[in-house]
Amino acid sequence: MIRSLFTVGGFTLLSRILGFVRDKLIAVHLGGGAMADVWVAAFRFPNVFRRIFGEGAFNAAFVPMYSRRLEEQGDEAADAFANRTLSLMATILLVCFVVAFIFMEPIVRYTNWGYAEDGRLELAVDASRITVVYLVFICLVAALSGVLNSRRVFGAPAFAYVVLNLVFLGALLFVIPRTGQPLEVLCWSVVVSGVLQLAVVLFTALRRGVRLRPRLPKINADMKRLGILMAPGLLSAGVQQLNLLVGQAVASFDVGGQASIYYADRIQQLPLGIIGMAGSVVLLTEITRNLRGGDDEGAKKCLNQGMEMALLLSLPATVAMLVIPQEIMYGIFEGGEFSKEAAVTAGWVLMAFAPGVPAYVLTKVLQPGYFAREDTKTPMRFSIATALTNMVLVYPLFLWLGPVGCALATSIAGWVNVVLLWFGLRNANFMGIVKGFFSRVFRILLASLLMGGAVWGLAKLAAPILFEDGRFLIRVGVLLALVMAGVVLYLLSVVVTRVYTLSELKSRLKRPPQT
Repeated sequence: MIRSLFTVGGFTLLSRILGFVRDKLIAVHLGGGAMADVWVAAFRFPNVFRRIFGEGAFNAAFVPMYSRRLEEQGDEAADAFANRTLSLMATILLVCFVVAFIFMEPIVRYTNWGYAEDGRLELAVDASRITVVYLVFICLVAALSGVLNSRRVFGAPAFAYVVLNLVFLGALLFVIPRTGQPLEVLCWSVVVSGVLQLAVVLFTALRRGVRLRPRLPKINADMKRLGILMAPGLLSAGVQQLNLLVGQAVASFDVGGQASIYYADRIQQLPLGIIGMAGSVVLLTEITRNLRGGDDEGAKKCLNQGMEMALLLSLPATVAMLVIPQEIMYGIFEGGEFSKEAAVTAGWVLMAFAPGVPAYVLTKVLQPGYFAREDTKTPMRFSIATALTNMVLVYPLFLWLGPVGCALATSIAGWVNVVLLWFGLRNANFMGIVKGFFSRVFRILLASLLMGGAVWGLAKLAAPILFEDGRFLIRVGVLLALVMAGVVLYLLSVVVTRVYTLSELKSRLKRPPQT
C-alpha cells in the first residue's frame, strides 16, 4: 500500500513541480492584479472539477462498486458496469456543458461578486466559456482512472495530471510569446490538455485489457445506486473547493485578492496533492479489498498507517509555510508583472492557509473509511457543517484581515471536518487506534518544530538574496537549498525523536515477497 502511495505521490510531485513553473510564468505574463483575477475565475471551474473528480470524489462511489464486481463476478461483469457508467456520464456531462455555456454570465457574476464594478465580468465570462468544456474530459478521465485504480494500476492516472502542466508549459514558452494573447492561449490550453489526458487513460485501459464498448445511456438499478452514493460523495470531497469558492467570491471585492488566494493555494496544494490525493486513492482501494475479504482489522490497520504517513509528511510542510511564507512567495513568483507588494500579500495568505494543510490531508485519509463501506451520507453531513462554518466566518474575517481572512476561515473549517470525521469513525467502531499512535504523532510534531526553527534561522541568513529583485534563478536556488536542508534536518529529527527508526522506514517501503 505504501509503495503504491509513493507511486501516485511521485507522479503528483512531478505534476506539482511543473505546476510551480507554470504558475511562475503565468504570474510573469498576467501579474497579480485584475487580469490575473480574470484568469483565476476562468480556470476555477475546470480546476474545481479536476480536484473534486480527479482527486477521489468519483472514486469514492465507483471503486467499491466496480471492485465488488471485479472480485465476485469477474472482469466481464465489472467492465460492463464501467461501460454503462461511462455512457451515462458522457451524456449528462454534455448536457451540463451546454447549460453552463448558455448561463455562464450569471454563474460568473454570482461567484465573483466584485467583478461587475470594474469591468472584469465580461472578460471572465468569455474566458470561462472556453474552459468549461474541460469538465467533460476530466470527469471521463476520473471514471477511467477509477477502473484502473481498482485493478491496482496507479501510474497512468497519476501521470494524466502531469500532461495538464506539460500543455500549459508548451503554451507559455512557445505560443504566448508569438501571439501576445496570454489569457486566450491559456484558456485554449485547458481544452487541449483535457483531450490529451483522456487519451492517456483510455489507451492505458485498453492496453490493460479493459473491455470498453459504447452503450446507449440507460438508468438502471446499478446507475441509481451509483448516483445515490456519488451525490453525497461529491459534496464531501468538494468541501475544500466550496470553501475556496466562497472565499474567492468575497475576495473579489479586493482587486488582486483572488490572485493572492490562487497563488498561495498553489503552494499549499503541493502537500495536499502529493499526500492527500495519493492517500485517498490508495487507501480507498486497499480498505475496500480488506473489507470485501472480511479482514476488518486489516482495514483499520491501513487507516492507521495512512494517518501516520499523512502527518509525517504534512506537518513539516505546514511548519515551513508558517515560518517562511514571505520567502516562499517572493522567491518563486516575484518578477515581471508580479510585484513585490503582491508577493508579500500572497505570503500572508499562505501563512493563513498553512494550519489547514494537515486537516485537509487527514480528511482525504479519513473519508475512505466511510466510502469503502459505501457510506457517503455521513461525510456529506459533515461537509455541510464544514461549509457552513466557513460561510459564517469568511466575511467577518475578510473585513478584519482582507484576503488573509478568507484563507484563515478555510483552515478553521478544515479542522471542523476532521473532528467530525474522527468521532464518526470512532462511534462506528472503525477507528481502532493502535498503541503508541498519539505519542508518535507528538514526536512527529516535535521533529517538525525542530526543523522549522532551523529553517527559519537559515532563511534569515539568506534574506538579502531571497528578497533581491531580478535574481529569480538565484532565489530559486537558495529556496531549493533551504528545502533540501529542511528535508535532511527533518529526517534527522525524526530519527532523534524516535518517530521511526531507519530499519522501520526501510521495512515499510520494502516490496512484500510474491506468493
